[in-house]
Amino acid sequence: MRRLEAFTLATFLELQPKHVTVMINQAPYNISITPDEHAFLQILQEEPLLLLPVSHDRRHLLLDQLVTDSNVLEELNDFEGAADSSVSSEGA
Repeated sequence: MRRLEAFTLATFLELQPKHVTVMINQAPYNISITPDEHAFLQILQEEPLLLLPVSHDRRHLLLDQLVTDSNVLEELNDFEGAADSSVSSEGA
């Protein structure tokens, strides 16, 4: 199994037929997407806050690799658990 490259989480902003616009560090980026990614994002875009895994170079989404890398799934579960806690260390 190929190891997932470094990634960042980006805030979903807008979906277009051939790209998705995301926000990373207060800057918008247009990332090209495949038809399969577009179909998947159409389903997800109803969420009020959606974070997407984006390559470190900010050129493509990492949705396909995300589901196959157990380390990333563990990190996301930890992130989700921290977001659900009543005390957050973010900004501290």
